[in-house]
This record gives sequence, structure tokens and C-alpha cells, in this order.
Amino acid sequence: MKTNQILAVFLLYLAALSGMASYLDARGIAEPQWSVVLTSLAGSLLIFWWYRTDSTLRSYRRSPLLNVAVVAVGFLAVPYYLLRSRERGQRLRSFMKMLGFIVLMIGAMLVGALPVVLLS
Repeated sequence: MKTNQILAVFLLYLAALSGMASYLDARGIAEPQWSVVLTSLAGSLLIFWWYRTDSTLRSYRRSPLLNVAVVAVGFLAVPYYLLRSRERGQRLRSFMKMLGFIVLMIGAMLVGALPVVLLS
């Protein structure tokens, strides 16, 4: 699977997760602990899948520490990875793309929650 396809799956995941959280919140139901663990694990695995695919396509040698960091603290490790894996002229462009994707993530969460909010 290509990196863009993995990112699209991640956006769909965020929309579904946001919809589920909004549904439970609108009905006053606490999210089960197993669900929190499962959804956190799924998100981390999707981020790692993207990182592994992207680093393979770029022939970037992954270190074990960075592998763990991408799963544990992705919000710090992904920008670091982008800085290290891109050539000098491409670093700013990759950061701008990352910021654009963050906006898409927020949009996906809003789209996921919107139907529940409107129908409640």
C-alpha cells in the first residue's frame, strides 16, 4: 500500500473514532477502557505503518529507538523523521505537508462528529 493510501485510512480511522466518541458522549456513556486501549493501539500502528512504508521507499535506515519513538511519541518522532529522511531542499516542504495533514486530521474528526451532533 502506498503512503498516501495509508494516510487516507488514518483519516477514515479518525473520522470513525470521532463519531464513536461523539455518540457515546451524546448519550452519557463512558467509553470502555478496552476501547481506549484498542483505538490508541490502532492509531499507533497506522502511524508506524506509514513510517515504515515511507522509510522503505526512501531507503532510510530506521533505528530501533526511532521505531519505538514513532509508536510512543509520534507527535515528536514524525517531525524528527521528516527532518532526517528528507534532503536539504525538501525539508520545509515536508513540514508544510505535515501541517496540511494536521488540518485534514482536524477536518476528519469534525466530519466524524458532525452527524452525531446534528442528530442529537
